[in-house]
Amino acid sequence: MKKKLIILWFCIGIVYFLFLIWNGLFTRPLSEQEIEKYTEILQQDYSDSEFQQIHSFMEEDDGKPVIMVNVIKTNDIPKTVNGKTFSSSEEALADYTSFVGPFLIKRGSYPIFNGTSLMDAPEVWGIENAREWTTGALMRYKSRRVMLEMITNPDFKKFHDSKVAGIEKTFAFPVSTDIHLVNLSLFVAMFLMVVGLTISLFVMKNTLKKTEQIA
Repeated sequence: MKKKLIILWFCIGIVYFLFLIWNGLFTRPLSEQEIEKYTEILQQDYSDSEFQQIHSFMEEDDGKPVIMVNVIKTNDIPKTVNGKTFSSSEEALADYTSFVGPFLIKRGSYPIFNGTSLMDAPEVWGIENAREWTTGALMRYKSRRVMLEMITNPDFKKFHDSKVAGIEKTFAFPVSTDIHLVNLSLFVAMFLMVVGLTISLFVMKNTLKKTEQIA
């Protein structure tokens, strides 16, 4: 029984360790070579002022996760973009997500919140046309590297057309994780602990039953 329990908890420990790696345990800041590579690609797509912010974003990388705040108002009727047509904005965004979702999950990044607007924004100042929204969402990126890998991927631009087709207006900006109460690492640890204890009790019960039968 002791040997079985040791093997069980060793396997659970390995599973949790692999999860932590996927979740960003050993993520490092961007290297100078990576910054140069992304600079060469992104400099062509942004104005000087926009790119300067992106460059600072890369240089200040601390290797920690980043949360992207997204606010979206979908189109009532989706637009046609580069020949792409959709029957609804939901279909257009589903097409965009079909690429972005798997791409990010493979790289330890995932949504931590998504919600539908219940009413127009009750407080708006300093910004025009910002009262009506459809969705609010928070996306957790394992690192700034993952964000850059995604937006510089050749396939991303193809699927980005679907996003443009489905969205009337949006704004999105990255924030640091100063306070982060949604902790997937803790949840997974608790889940594996419950699984481990349940199996341990089952093993101990079977062993005790066999011992009683022999006696």
